[in-house]
Amino acid sequence: MDDVAIPIEDLVAFPTRFTFKVVGHHTREFSRDCLQAFRRVFCDERKVELRTRLSSKAAYLSVTLVTTVESADKLRAAYTALRGVDGVLTVL
Repeated sequence: MDDVAIPIEDLVAFPTRFTFKVVGHHTREFSRDCLQAFRRVFCDERKVELRTRLSSKAAYLSVTLVTTVESADKLRAAYTALRGVDGVLTVL
């Protein structure tokens, strides 16, 4: 069976409230760098919910960013920007 990629535009009605989760190495700058990358994409001071959670041994940090996304292009750009943050292991 062939895997077929379904365009995000066929799955999500924009604008939509969207949650991004970034997991990376725990450093002092990690959550700040994630937020800065996020703000570069959206270029405004929109309301962004930011939550962090430290792993049990404090080696990793999970950063959750929640905001309204207006288009699939902005969604893709946010994922690309977040993947570029130093120390990122995965972006969900």
